[in-house]
Amino acid sequence: MTWTFFLLAILFCGPVFGETVVWSSDITLSDGEVAFAAANSPASIKSSLGTDPDSRYDFLVSLVVSKKISESLSQMDPKQDPATYYAYVFALLEAAREFDQKVFQRDLELPDFTALAMERYRVSRNVIASVPEIRNASHILLLCGDSCDEDAVREETEALRQRALAGEAFDELAVEYSQDPGSKTRGGLLSMGIQQDAENVDQSFRDELFSLTNVGDISEVVKSRFGFHIIRLEGVTEPRIRSFEEVEGQLVREIEKRYREDAYQQRIMSLAPKEPLEVDSEALDAIMGPLPTESDQ
Repeated sequence: MTWTFFLLAILFCGPVFGETVVWSSDITLSDGEVAFAAANSPASIKSSLGTDPDSRYDFLVSLVVSKKISESLSQMDPKQDPATYYAYVFALLEAAREFDQKVFQRDLELPDFTALAMERYRVSRNVIASVPEIRNASHILLLCGDSCDEDAVREETEALRQRALAGEAFDELAVEYSQDPGSKTRGGLLSMGIQQDAENVDQSFRDELFSLTNVGDISEVVKSRFGFHIIRLEGVTEPRIRSFEEVEGQLVREIEKRYREDAYQQRIMSLAPKEPLEVDSEALDAIMGPLPTESDQ
């Protein structure tokens, strides 16, 4: 439910037109107000309005309260509490601008962006459609924190590496010895492929993984911030360029977003005064402070 839309309609539209359907002392609701608020309510509320008398009554009470709040705020005296008064005024201005943008975007006619997307793909496909090489790996990790004996842990890791090189099943060694709880139950298999520039993986791990040549190769012992690893290359997905059809939706959305931003900026510029503003410089200096003169610069 876009309550902002409903409240703005009350706050900015002046007299309410339509047939009055709800009365409460000096507050009334028109059929148009009630219909709009009901139509834009969340599904759960909308459903109860047609079946539950109490929910319907509470809904109407809420609308009346909103109008009372609006009337109370609009009658504030800026001389008594200027800070609150102007905070209210500028809250309305901000809401009005947000509302205007939503209405503008709703009614904006969009061209077909397919040709622009195809041209962008043609010119920049090596950048926007490139899929880098991805490598899948298994590993055995022996943890080593700040206080561990690095030489001893490295030696233990090397011993496991030699057992794997001698033919023992890497996945069985991982299940028995690896201290990575996330992968050891999968025989050391990491859940996601790794790109060479993946920032969430230690560079030492990435460098060693991408130095391996063939699927099944086992790395040297590698030290990371977690400890010592043995890595086995499990698979390689070669780099490729995605087809236009694969990236068309993303490109169209990006172009549309920019088009909408530019269109609304043009609307804002069209509303700016065409003639220079008349300004009481002395009054503004008293509010904001005097501007620097040439001698001050």
